[in-house]
Amino acid sequence: MTQTDCAQCLRPAFTARLARDLTEQRRCINLVGAPGQGRGRLLADLQRTGGTTLWLCADLKEYRYDFPGLIARLWDQTGLPGGQPATLGELADRLRGRSACLLLHHFDAVLDEPDVDAGFDVQFLNGLNALKAHGLTLLGVTERGYTNYVMVTRAGERRVSTLILEREDLRPLTRGEAAAEVARRLPELTEAERARLAEWIAGHPMPLSFLDFVAGRVGDGERLGSWLTRRNQHGRWRREFAARQGHGITPADAQRLRRRLRVWWRAIGGHEIRWPLAGLAKAVERWLGGKNGGD
Repeated sequence: MTQTDCAQCLRPAFTARLARDLTEQRRCINLVGAPGQGRGRLLADLQRTGGTTLWLCADLKEYRYDFPGLIARLWDQTGLPGGQPATLGELADRLRGRSACLLLHHFDAVLDEPDVDAGFDVQFLNGLNALKAHGLTLLGVTERGYTNYVMVTRAGERRVSTLILEREDLRPLTRGEAAAEVARRLPELTEAERARLAEWIAGHPMPLSFLDFVAGRVGDGERLGSWLTRRNQHGRWRREFAARQGHGITPADAQRLRRRLRVWWRAIGGHEIRWPLAGLAKAVERWLGGKNGGD
């Protein structure tokens, strides 16, 4: 696997090297990275690398209450004939002699958490550990290093599994990688506009999620080119993005809140006296507007 093969990947060199480690070196890896860094995109890029390897991908956040559903999801991706295996061990047996890698996103969704399907227990982790004996490999994606988690059983026991994974940290997105992704996603921008937006993306703590947000604004009809040249636009977008992540409010949110408060005030008969929060609400809106570039 070469970087050229991964030219359309978000992190071409990193993805190519990781694919070689999983398929040629037979490493079982714990990929550690924060949300918004493109962890899911990396898994999708690995699946597109082709070759003879079966890339079996599943999001454990989706299947945390449905262990049989997880096995079905993995089996369906093999394209092999026959009925669905019942256990992870049986799945591994059916894949013996083939090149296959399990890609488990949000692997930490079934760790430190007793409220999951009973199938996610210490035996599940031990079954993953036995994959290597069958010639299979594993990539488990977590927000913290796997060794910082434990398996919590329904009986309330907290146990450390024998699962052995090599830690691999998802490195930050480079400006060049950000620029290439911006060009793929927003080809209508000029080279100068792409370079400026790439600089913002590469410096953001959640670069891919932030790019999704910006691309969404363009999809809503916003003229991105002129916005990129506006004063304080970067800060404005960052604050609006943070608000949508649950870390703040936008001027539009403040206006909706003021309208709701007015309706409530009138409902209790307060319209007969002066609206007491008018000055405060308007001051908040002005403050938010100023922090967001005055728009």
